[in-house]
Amino acid sequence: MKTFLAFILVAGMLLSTGAGAHAAMEIIGMSGKAPVAFGTFVEDIGRSQVVFIGDTHDDSRVHAKQLEIIRALYAKNPRLALGLEMFTTDNQRYLDDWTRGKLDEKEFAAIYARNWSYGWNLYRDLFLFCRDNQIPLIALNVPKRIIANVVRRGAASLSESDRSELPPGLRWTLPPRQAEYLRRIRQQAFGNAPPPVPAVNFEEAQALRNSTMAYTIVKYRREFPERKVVVIAGTWHAIKNGAPECLKDFGGATYKVVLPDLVEFDWLKPTADDVDYLMPRGN
Repeated sequence: MKTFLAFILVAGMLLSTGAGAHAAMEIIGMSGKAPVAFGTFVEDIGRSQVVFIGDTHDDSRVHAKQLEIIRALYAKNPRLALGLEMFTTDNQRYLDDWTRGKLDEKEFAAIYARNWSYGWNLYRDLFLFCRDNQIPLIALNVPKRIIANVVRRGAASLSESDRSELPPGLRWTLPPRQAEYLRRIRQQAFGNAPPPVPAVNFEEAQALRNSTMAYTIVKYRREFPERKVVVIAGTWHAIKNGAPECLKDFGGATYKVVLPDLVEFDWLKPTADDVDYLMPRGN
């Protein structure tokens, strides 16, 4: 009897941490535009060297799903690294100190706040998971003073000193598909009113971020080829025609793209050429 009860207890624990833990996690495979079992999804993205997970910065439900995916990938292969749009490349030392336990939460939260304007609690669980499991963090974004110059005055305004901090041979133009997406979004946002910054400057800044993210990822993987890089970045960087497409400019890597299903997708109509998997809204 005791043996039977022990079996029931262990079975219940396995269910609660296995299939049952993913019961609420829906995934749509874009190749067939149909639901995909969570285990099948994790198996598939786990075969890629880089996994891009799109971010809706202020949506705690999206962050919870991101962490669930990262936990599942880590369970299959703990040799992960996490690339972050939220930190600029000149702040990499702070990410290293955090994962090595050299900063307490209050200190790191203050550094995070200098880099990113969205609340600490939105990403807190993700950062704690990486610290507790010693998952390296990679700063992916462009230093703020450089991106601000591009947005205000365009790429031509950058000094030689600024350019020396940027990837070699980076793109200053967007692929046609992404440029089209962003133009349509601007039109929805501003209508016939002039945008707050010239469209060409905005596109140059977007292209600069995409290239910098891709370059930093490829550079990291050259040094640590055994690690899979999971990237958390805004949807318009994580979409295939954003940073993923730029990977090939710097040596390349295999990748999969997972995005939240945005309201904009109701009229932008992404395809498998844009994204591999969608996380449906809600839940």
